[in-house]
Amino acid sequence: MKRVKLTAILILVLAFAAAGLALAQDDDMVINSKALGEHARPLVKFAHARHSEKIPDCTTCHHDFSPTGNRGSSEGQFCSDCHSAQPTAKNSVSLVMAFHKQCKECHRFAAGKGQPSGPVMCGDCHVQGATTAQK
Repeated sequence: MKRVKLTAILILVLAFAAAGLALAQDDDMVINSKALGEHARPLVKFAHARHSEKIPDCTTCHHDFSPTGNRGSSEGQFCSDCHSAQPTAKNSVSLVMAFHKQCKECHRFAAGKGQPSGPVMCGDCHVQGATTAQK
């Protein structure tokens, strides 16, 4: 009986661990959207793990936004599912602006509070060497 309980507990632990790994994102990712076509600047390498350590609420970046505010998480979706290459009547924030606004505003906010922050200048994010297939 004891062995059956231990086996069941072990199976549950392994199942939860596997689920966590399946949902986890890469530590570093390259932001590359086929919705933008040919990129004018080098791709951006994004340190997801480092950001998620400092910003534990995923909905800060993975948002389901409406004019009345953030309704919840859009995790698992691409930004291009809501933001297109050009602004539309349905969504006035283009995909490029969504990326830039999200990153730069957060970095400026942290710097304004005297906290460590990231870059806000083009060449500090768009550096040579970040390549991956488009999604």
